[in-house]
Amino acid sequence: MAVLAIFVSGCATHAPYFKLDSSLQKDIRTFAGGSYVPLERLCGVYGVECRWDSFIKTATLKKLSNNIVLRADSDVILFNGNLEKLERPVVFYGGTVFVPVSFARSYLGAITARAPAERLQKVVSPKKFTIKTVIIDPGHGGKDVGAVGRRIHVREKEKALYLARKLRSILEDSGIRAIMTRDDDRFIPLPRRAEIANNANADLFVSVHLNASRSTSMRGFECYFLSNATDDNARALEAFEDSSLKLGDTASAEHSSRLDKTLWDMALTENRLESAQLANYICESVERNVTIANRGIRSARFYVLKHTHMPSVLVEAGYLSNKYEEMKLKDPAFLDRIAQSVAEGVLKYKREYENTEGFTKS
Repeated sequence: MAVLAIFVSGCATHAPYFKLDSSLQKDIRTFAGGSYVPLERLCGVYGVECRWDSFIKTATLKKLSNNIVLRADSDVILFNGNLEKLERPVVFYGGTVFVPVSFARSYLGAITARAPAERLQKVVSPKKFTIKTVIIDPGHGGKDVGAVGRRIHVREKEKALYLARKLRSILEDSGIRAIMTRDDDRFIPLPRRAEIANNANADLFVSVHLNASRSTSMRGFECYFLSNATDDNARALEAFEDSSLKLGDTASAEHSSRLDKTLWDMALTENRLESAQLANYICESVERNVTIANRGIRSARFYVLKHTHMPSVLVEAGYLSNKYEEMKLKDPAFLDRIAQSVAEGVLKYKREYENTEGFTKS
């Protein structure tokens, strides 16, 4: 599921000349001297599935096991995981997405039944809808202690590692390859954590943390996926969890390349939907099996969620700032139940994902 970026200059190597359906001629518009056609109409005519993510203004097109991801105001697309450049940027105007006519001619022919069979054989990369590898990311570590309980001084970095090890054991027993970003008390910079996940071509990423708040009454389990923080508590937590960037070399955290940023944002489009589903399964499992308030699915722009190329969630197992939950989080048996519940959520996602071929079958 990880995205491999291969930049190809231009699009001349794609399908042979592809004549637009005559019914689209009346829809053609001109922007900045270029000819454009509405994406929704284009996909409707050729039977291409199109999902539009209004949050990051990105569309995902699917047909015949092929995949195209494009973004408003960008001239870069992902074509079956490869980064390629259009002749003109995608336009978002009046609430409608318009793509260059040259996009339709060069790329639509490669993913529709109108393309020659030999061309389809070259571009189709049948995707095996399996979950084989999960990255488990114990939060903090080493000089980055994380949150510390107010009553008995339980430290987040230690309990996060305990939870992660237990989660790894359960997943491995279920036949999943589980890779830890750290397996001892060491500091791992956030960019390196994302790099480990991306280099492993992992299918899922689960970051494990314990929470804290200025309010001692705040309590409960939360599971985050990547989106804008929706409340003050989420924004504060986002700032806290990402603060370890200041502890290490942040050079690798800065990505000035326009193509890198575009690639990440495009990879995120599909992954946000799957990440939300994974978070939902985990929260449902915790609610069924653990005596803890379930604060449910939440959203924030954590670094490790933004910079991993697969469905990713960040678990907050409880509040160390709450004296009652701090006592619970000290108890290995309670942590074991949390880990078991998170694992069950991951395993349910695996079953549903594989049985529905990536959630595409009804």
